[in-house]
Amino acid sequence: MTRLPVLVSVPHGGWRVAPEIAEIWALSRQDAFHDGDPCTADIYDFSDRVDAQLVMEYYRAVIDLNRREDDIAPENPDGVVKSHTCYNVEVYEPGRFPEPDLQETLLRRYYRPFHRDLDRIMQRQDLKLGVDCHSMAAVSPPIEKDAGTPRPLICLGNLGDAEGLPCEPFGRITAPPELLLFMRDEFRKVLAHEDVDLEIPDVAAVNLPFSGGYITQRVGGGGIPFVQIEMSRALYLTKAYFDEATLEVEASRIRDLNTKVFRVLQRTVAAL
Repeated sequence: MTRLPVLVSVPHGGWRVAPEIAEIWALSRQDAFHDGDPCTADIYDFSDRVDAQLVMEYYRAVIDLNRREDDIAPENPDGVVKSHTCYNVEVYEPGRFPEPDLQETLLRRYYRPFHRDLDRIMQRQDLKLGVDCHSMAAVSPPIEKDAGTPRPLICLGNLGDAEGLPCEPFGRITAPPELLLFMRDEFRKVLAHEDVDLEIPDVAAVNLPFSGGYITQRVGGGGIPFVQIEMSRALYLTKAYFDEATLEVEASRIRDLNTKVFRVLQRTVAAL
């Protein structure tokens, strides 16, 4: 099978606690699961079908690859090294937030190698597209200004506006507007008949509610179009597919979403 000339980055799909912080880690498996992008390592697993794939194995609450190195708690509780999850749950035992030396260890062992690999791959001349793949809560979590607001099933980000055009605060884009609108329309096709448990504002939207995180801001805008993909967890963390007690999602559902996302990537590359 010919591999797609695509880079797939999955920075928040981790499922492990780093051994350096295991003794001070306070999160339950459920809290760590819901703070990250659960199941995205599988939903976006195209390792046998794309030219390059990067997946982080450690929880988002261990080290957040989609933050600047200096974006650390307490200034930002949800920073690269976090004091609290996005649901305001304490990550570490009381009074045991990592000291600067331990923060540096986490950055050196887990954060910087991922970003070095990302930079190296983005220099390749044979790639046609980069995608940074995430999931998002079905409704905005408590830390957001619009907490409780339902979100679309898919959000595509290029740092622009709702039409993919440059706007403040970035004043630049990481992929052409026509590419983003094409992907939006393709996602609307493959997800047109999904039955979810809430009233959504749209099947697929552009730059709403997210226009692109730190990874997209840092590596996007070069020679390769780069797009952030956010998938609503309403598509798989629901009673129809998900067991909250075991944190397991039906394998057939994950395979179905994987197939649909890959179909969009195939059509997008063919249209480039």
